[in-house]
Amino acid sequence: MKTSLAVAPLVTEILKGYRLPVRGTHGVVHWARVLENGLRVAEATGADTRVVTLFAIFHDSRRVNENHDRNHGRRGSELARSMRDQLDLDDIAFALLTKACDLHTDTQTPVGGG
Repeated sequence: MKTSLAVAPLVTEILKGYRLPVRGTHGVVHWARVLENGLRVAEATGADTRVVTLFAIFHDSRRVNENHDRNHGRRGSELARSMRDQLDLDDIAFALLTKACDLHTDTQTPVGGG
């Protein structure tokens, strides 16, 4: 069984550097929706709920605007790396988290259906 995460202290720390309105389009309410939907998917697929939870709070954590923000996923990934010692993930799960954040804005899906 996977361990639970202490999310509240992480969110508090992340919000210290959050530059947008906390209740804005990509703020904490959005993070909560991403978490809720991600946990539903995890239940159906067996995905690691710790990775899903952390993705929900890191993926938009370093946006600089509410519109097009090309590198915000990578910045969220960099933040996760800087907080690595606070995250209860083994190396494989941590690599999955950072890859998911990176690819959140740098998709590898071919345009036009490939």
